[in-house]
Amino acid sequence: MDDRQPFDGLKVIDFTRVVSGPYAAAQLAMLGADVIKIESPDGGDEARQMSPNAELAARNMAPMYMACAVNKRSVALDLKNPAARDAAERLILAADVVMENFRPGVIDRLGLGYAAMSARKPDLVWCSISGFGQTGPRAGSAAYDARLQAMSGLMSITGQPESGPVRAGYAVVDAATGMAAAFATAAALVQRARTGRGQHIDVPMLDAALSHMAPSVAEWSVAGVTPGLSGNQGTSGRPTANLFRCRDGFVMMAANNERQYQALTAAIDAPALVEDPRFQDWESRKANTGTLRALIEAAFMEHDGAALEATLDAAGVPASRVRDIPATLADPQIAHRGLMTAFDTASGGIGQPYALVGAPFSFAWGGPAITRAPPTLGQDTETVLAEAGLDQAAIKAAMS
Repeated sequence: MDDRQPFDGLKVIDFTRVVSGPYAAAQLAMLGADVIKIESPDGGDEARQMSPNAELAARNMAPMYMACAVNKRSVALDLKNPAARDAAERLILAADVVMENFRPGVIDRLGLGYAAMSARKPDLVWCSISGFGQTGPRAGSAAYDARLQAMSGLMSITGQPESGPVRAGYAVVDAATGMAAAFATAAALVQRARTGRGQHIDVPMLDAALSHMAPSVAEWSVAGVTPGLSGNQGTSGRPTANLFRCRDGFVMMAANNERQYQALTAAIDAPALVEDPRFQDWESRKANTGTLRALIEAAFMEHDGAALEATLDAAGVPASRVRDIPATLADPQIAHRGLMTAFDTASGGIGQPYALVGAPFSFAWGGPAITRAPPTLGQDTETVLAEAGLDQAAIKAAMS
């Protein structure tokens, strides 16, 4: 029985940096692709230094970088060096996929762009990630996640009406773009298997953000309603779909239907929330939201978040205390799913044990796995170039 992973034997050249592109390439790497990360010898991917932990940043092994570098090999090449460009060209022409997130036109000026490479290798799948796409009035404009959160409208619907918009607490547009790029690349590979033809994929961060916001966008494009800041209010608009204080923190609840509302009142022993005419149906509850919230929160304040979460869950009311990341990782469900892969002190060049998040899905067989620690800068340069057929003189010239 063939239990190989989907991308086993696939070679990917990864020119990407920071988050969106590296995250995309990591998805392919966890499914078996040999992902070769091309970095500048002068510090490499800038994400290697993006950390408040000065020691890890000094080691060029910041957690941001490590999270998106699993299963990859690192090759350090200065693409301004003609010998290094020749080596990169050889790697590209031996690959199945190239991923890059240079500004549009940059890699073309190096002579390594899609047009030049696909002319020599027509079945090459090339994925270009950028802020705004390869064409259009903003094509050359710089983009980072925070700018795109503001520009896409995401921040206009995130935050409290009283205090104003906030950005999401993680690089949500980068992640959305990376997953879109991975999906598009997988689709292009299926297309290639059927047609024998390669493909140039154009993945703009702005497009990815709007795609993930499709229901909110439709509120305007279909109904003519401009969504605004809704705080922690659930999209259902139900007053019981919101954030509530408890004795030691906060609980996010999503009681959206009558059965859940009735279960909530029973779970917190508050029959008045059923009997009081102000709370007889959703219209009256919405009209008396402030009073209803105060009564629910008073009941919640008698309980710790963990106990309240367990009580509501047992009653069939969707709710969770607001957890920090350590508390989330301590949940037995995470261990059961095997989502985290642990590394010992000998792995990854940071001198301490650590764990990294894997793929967000599993297969019955041949599924995603983390099998290789994030590489130190250039650790695989000689090996990869030798595999590509360069002799020692050529390798030395490429690395100079």
